[in-house]
Amino acid sequence: MDIQIVNLADRMEYVDEVSEWFWHKWGKYQTKENMKYTTIHTAQHDRVPLTYIALSGDRLVGTIAIWTNDLRCRQDLFPWMTNLFVKKDMQDQGIDILLQNHIIKVVQKLGFTKLYLISTNDNEYYENTGWTFMETAPMVMGDMTKIYYKNL
Repeated sequence: MDIQIVNLADRMEYVDEVSEWFWHKWGKYQTKENMKYTTIHTAQHDRVPLTYIALSGDRLVGTIAIWTNDLRCRQDLFPWMTNLFVKKDMQDQGIDILLQNHIIKVVQKLGFTKLYLISTNDNEYYENTGWTFMETAPMVMGDMTKIYYKNL
């Protein structure tokens, strides 16, 4: 299987589908229009925020992004890996790791030495893929999340 990871800014024909995925997965406190607006403004080349997509041929199979902040109560941490998503029928094929490795290279090229993420999942996915648990923190609507980091 040939997977290509490209900047969403270079393939804007996927912005509606990417926005729809993000909204269904993480948009419970915002409108679909707000999510699309956010996605459009993370499609750029030269600075954070950035969004990348994984393609199998012309089929969108995954996403990942770098944001300036993904947790309002931790404005001191930057940048954040976010929106890691792989279509269900394409999971367990290593696309998630390809996306993470791509983001790490981009962040290193931008001059950063550490990358952060949040996760409300109770599984050990991020520990098993080389991330270090940092702390548990509150989110805006009261849910708790785990903060992870990776030294680059």
